[in-house]
Amino acid sequence: MADEIETRLRALEVSLELLRAALGGEIRTRRLAVVDEEGVERVVLGAEARAGTVLVRLPGPAGRTTGMELYAAEQDGGQSEVGLYLIRDGDVVCRWGEG
Repeated sequence: MADEIETRLRALEVSLELLRAALGGEIRTRRLAVVDEEGVERVVLGAEARAGTVLVRLPGPAGRTTGMELYAAEQDGGQSEVGLYLIRDGDVVCRWGEG
């Protein structure tokens, strides 16, 4: 029994070391969601189509979001834009942005 536990523990240690080496101190993804205790997405980081976003949200009925989204985007021609959306029940109710 003790040998089996020791073998399994060593296998876990090896797996952990392989995972650490694979990450190389960095995680790369296009989307990362931070969820609450019930699995509801509260903070979502995203990157696609030459843009990055941070959405802090409260879920609403029928999947409609209330929250704020910060974004930075590279436009055609090399111009950059940064901005902030205020979202209520899935609709953008206020926008601030500069090109």
